[in-house]
Amino acid sequence: MKGPAQSLAKRTLRALPTPARRLGRYLDYLIATRPRVHRDRQATLTRGAVVLSLDFELAWAWPYAISPPVDAVATGLRERAQVPLLVKTFEEFNIPATWATVGHLFLERCHRDSAGCAHPDLPRIPHFENHLWRFSSGDWFQHDPCTDLRRDPAWYGPDLIEQILASSVHHEIGCHSFSHPGLGVYCPRDVARAEVEACREAMRPFGLEPRTWVFPGNDEGNYQALRDAGVRIVRSYPHRAHLALPLQRPDGLWAVHASTGLSRGEEWSIAQRFHRLKVFLEKAMATRLAIHVWLHPSLKREDFDQLLVPFLRTCAELREQGRLDILTMEGLVAAVSRT
Repeated sequence: MKGPAQSLAKRTLRALPTPARRLGRYLDYLIATRPRVHRDRQATLTRGAVVLSLDFELAWAWPYAISPPVDAVATGLRERAQVPLLVKTFEEFNIPATWATVGHLFLERCHRDSAGCAHPDLPRIPHFENHLWRFSSGDWFQHDPCTDLRRDPAWYGPDLIEQILASSVHHEIGCHSFSHPGLGVYCPRDVARAEVEACREAMRPFGLEPRTWVFPGNDEGNYQALRDAGVRIVRSYPHRAHLALPLQRPDGLWAVHASTGLSRGEEWSIAQRFHRLKVFLEKAMATRLAIHVWLHPSLKREDFDQLLVPFLRTCAELREQGRLDILTMEGLVAAVSRT
């Protein structure tokens, strides 16, 4: 379950009387702890695998959020403070990850033109609303401060990207669009293409290209525009399975399934959430398939300390036992391509 259905389920659960709400949470936990498996071909991995991807966006994800409303700058600054901690923690366990990075974060500064327009060369997404965002007035870039890293660190992140690139762990730097619009049916093709090209331009000074793509809000679409612009891999939900292998689409893109967000089950206890992740790991090792866990670097500190760190430690221990591989999205596709 994801997207509008998941949002509706959460709202319905919150509206129930307390005893029914508790029962609903428990039933949801029981169902969610039975991982769905998809195998559409005979090939498997040498051993089970886990992939971690991070939606690295600072303030860019939140100005139009409706479920619930979010303080974009405060969230961006919390994420900024935690990225170095994440880099250090990944180094501690020697775990690589895919950092799906908003393209604007590669910039150290930007400015408005003489008419007051931010990024005037980019076509604008029209007003739209979905289960996550309401963009109903103004210009898509109206929240961009158009200053620099020193004055508005919640909107720029080249220093953080340099830290990731300088890490002793070889991370993958992926793309999370340039300005975080969804790419669903409301997004014109020229906007999607321009978002990729703007990322390409912003990433070029770092020696990077937009090859792996994570859809903002997991709102998928405009696949051909991505493919035409050089994207090769997307994080996707092609078969609604928790455990699977990447699937090559008819357009040539590799779709890497997403198993679960780390934030899934915030209404459960930490122990329940950790147990669920361990069940997924055991199933991945038993089937020689992959699980893919994604998270925001702005995650709650409680989740960081009590859920993410124990999960990473468990993954590292299983790798040392020769039972599990820890791969980036690109690494998983490469492993499957060799089979």
